[in-house]
Amino acid sequence: MQLFTIGLYVLNEDGTQVIDSTTGKPKETYTNEDIESFARAWTGFDRQAARGNYEDRRGGSTDNRLDAMKVIAAYRDPLPKANLAGGFLGDRYLRCVDLPSQSFLKKGAVYTLRGASPLSEYRTDPSYFELDNAEKFVLDSNSTLYQLLHNVGQYQLNVELDEDIVCFETECNVDTVRMVKVDDVYYEFKERPCVQMAFYDDGKQIRARENKDLGSMCANPKLAHASEACCREERYQEVRQAKKETGVTYFYEGERTKYNTARDRCVNAGKDLCMFEYTNVSPVNDWWKKGFSWTNKDCEIMVKVNS
Repeated sequence: MQLFTIGLYVLNEDGTQVIDSTTGKPKETYTNEDIESFARAWTGFDRQAARGNYEDRRGGSTDNRLDAMKVIAAYRDPLPKANLAGGFLGDRYLRCVDLPSQSFLKKGAVYTLRGASPLSEYRTDPSYFELDNAEKFVLDSNSTLYQLLHNVGQYQLNVELDEDIVCFETECNVDTVRMVKVDDVYYEFKERPCVQMAFYDDGKQIRARENKDLGSMCANPKLAHASEACCREERYQEVRQAKKETGVTYFYEGERTKYNTARDRCVNAGKDLCMFEYTNVSPVNDWWKKGFSWTNKDCEIMVKVNS
């Protein structure tokens, strides 16, 4: 509805209408195509889960009309959206591939306190992330990031890094973080806004855990889109069940890495990447561990243009 507040026609600085040189008529501020494009962008919102400690006259409702709505990525149209100035939404934002390496340790990184819950509020996490045997990313007390978030026990709701900091031990082995545990509380890292390009070079296929019959998707290998799945193509059993090894090839639940990071971890563990059928977690067969993993197969992004 905000489109209607800008008026029907583009205006000059003196308030007169801009004339379209090709038609000789006043230039419209937006068209039906613009409305359709923006409608596809303004989708995918859902209400947060109900919570206590605030009045709601609609007793028993699961709707939360207090907190900001969350975005469900699967509900959204991911393709580029034009703006009203001949460009695209996100034109002035940094490309995600241009974010600094390990941006979670760089100046401007933002962490939000989540209390005792290890579940993300920026993403949709499976409930098993709360289980005691779910791998958490625990910050060492000698880590600079730990000390900034811990703040001598005076936890702040939001923490923004004032300068780049140096990684410590396990922090140096990951491309990014989600939830970090500081003693008995959790902070969630919020990546700065950036633009993921719809088309990119050197794509690699990623697969879900139980993906024998589900096919693959193409992903940008320069972005942390998936995790590792270690196997050797000449070993039938390894292709059947690619391995993830806690603390060796992955470090926390829901971890995502860039392609080269995933491959390096597997190679260092004596294996490689392959087009697997399933993934399996060692030393425990945690069948419930889901998510996408990198394969070594190339892929391309194609576009169909209507006549």
